[in-house]
Amino acid sequence: MQNSLIWIDYISIIGVLAISIGIALYFTKSGGESMESFFVSGRSLHWLAAGASLAATSFAADTPLWVTSLVREKGIQYVWQFWGPFVGSVLTVVYFGRRWRRMAFLTDVEFIETRYGGGCAKLLRGWSGAFGALIICPLICGWVIKAMETISTEALGLPDDKRIYATIAVVAVGIAVSVFGGLSGVVYADFFQLVLATLGTILLAVMAVIAVGGLDVLVERLGAMGSWAGKDLSMMPAKLPLWDMITFIVVGLGVATSGGYNAQRLLACRDSRHASGAQLLHTILYYALMPWPWIIVALCSMVLIPEIAKADAAYPKMMMMVLPSGMRGLLIAAMLAAFLSTISTLFNWGASYIMNDIFRRFIKQDCSERTYVVISRVATLLIATAGAVVALTADSIQQLLVIFYVLGSGGFLINFMQWMWWRMNRFGAVAGFLSGWGVVIAMLFFKAFDRPMAWILKLPDTVPFSTDESLTGARIALAILLVTICSVTVALLTPPEPMENLKKFLLKARPFSFGWKPVIRALGEPYDAVEDFGRTMFSWLICLVSVFALIQGIGELLIGSRWIGCGLVVLSGLTFWWTYRRLQQDYAHELKAYGRHP
Repeated sequence: MQNSLIWIDYISIIGVLAISIGIALYFTKSGGESMESFFVSGRSLHWLAAGASLAATSFAADTPLWVTSLVREKGIQYVWQFWGPFVGSVLTVVYFGRRWRRMAFLTDVEFIETRYGGGCAKLLRGWSGAFGALIICPLICGWVIKAMETISTEALGLPDDKRIYATIAVVAVGIAVSVFGGLSGVVYADFFQLVLATLGTILLAVMAVIAVGGLDVLVERLGAMGSWAGKDLSMMPAKLPLWDMITFIVVGLGVATSGGYNAQRLLACRDSRHASGAQLLHTILYYALMPWPWIIVALCSMVLIPEIAKADAAYPKMMMMVLPSGMRGLLIAAMLAAFLSTISTLFNWGASYIMNDIFRRFIKQDCSERTYVVISRVATLLIATAGAVVALTADSIQQLLVIFYVLGSGGFLINFMQWMWWRMNRFGAVAGFLSGWGVVIAMLFFKAFDRPMAWILKLPDTVPFSTDESLTGARIALAILLVTICSVTVALLTPPEPMENLKKFLLKARPFSFGWKPVIRALGEPYDAVEDFGRTMFSWLICLVSVFALIQGIGELLIGSRWIGCGLVVLSGLTFWWTYRRLQQDYAHELKAYGRHP
């Protein structure tokens, strides 16, 4: 494809890069005052800024490409691979978000030493920080950078041997944003990038629909595609294979405990009310509002580009096909903004683990705050380098996603048990981490489970359990089962955590009482969990209805029944208001329970 950009397109692209760096430079002084200012913005973020930043970070350059690939290959119902995590995100809104903010850590990994005790907990914290900074963060960076390479090839028309230079240039801007501005620079650059990226994707969707001839024509032509699996335009996951449903449910609930960069934003909020508000805004923007323009473009691409070698390349091809010169640069700039918002967050988040949970905890504890910030900026460069190495060595985005899902899913139930069950101890947690690695290595590299699982699932010889894409859910389920059994068994066979340590955690985190009865009895005083279990589950249900109704309602308005769509949107609005009122009441009770600002 020949490069068909004109001068105004290049101005748009350069302008986005320059504004992003300018925002970071503006926050250089305030962001560099201390570790707390560099990594959690001095705990000053408003819910609007934090929520928009979370949405911008989640909307990476690879996200529209991935959603387009799902729609083209399997239909809209497979977008539930994207939508599924909203189930856990809503639980963060009504429960875990406030808890993270009350804990007031610098990173979520600090939780380990608060929950457990002894030298083993210190080592586990260091291991978790290294795992997050040097494995998980570069893995995510890798697939985001791979997507940027696809955009460089398809949208900019660069040959394969030249695209790496465009990617390096944009990654360098992401490094600058993270290094100079710290989290504040990242967050407020995110705000700008979110607005631009969202407007750009909406513009592309509108132009794509016009090119097809309108929404009604689009629906008619898609319905006539006899060989396409998604021709009925079903938005419900009823026809999905069992293992795919397991994948969506597990991955969805797995985000509820909200670690990583999500916890970093919540920890940076002004108080727990702003943390809940930020998570709620993120959930609505990212899962209900932002994906529909991507889906519409994917559907239009089925009509305009019915044959294509790589499904995920359809999105950038549509950018060049339906947009006139002068507008293409705006869309490319929007995709660059999406990329920058994600990559700069990952750099800052990974560096926070290196500094707070490895360097300051184990290597040097008496440096000045400004010295720590300087070293943090160097750590940011280390994370960027690791991400680049992963991107260069990986074959595809899907390959990295499969590794990430299986690697990250094994400790799913352990993360919940750390909050909900007093008997989970440091030995069980260590066993969980170690067995998780063992299962993943045995599964993905030594194919140890291929033969027994082929017998259990009655798989044909041509379907390898360890690598087949359709069995990702089965691999996740097996990892969760084995890791949980190992962790719980070790926890029950070893002594519990010291009671005094458990009491301190109980009063600080205020988990539900049902899993902490022995500790509550030993406490010897009235215990207020702040949020009642039944009330929290009901709030979760209400908010789930609100987000689900909005997702389905927008879809019906666009490609289904307008009357049903209007009804669902009204239902979403009513349940959203109900959710908001309950969150306000919960916060008022929290202030009363603590007797002060928590």
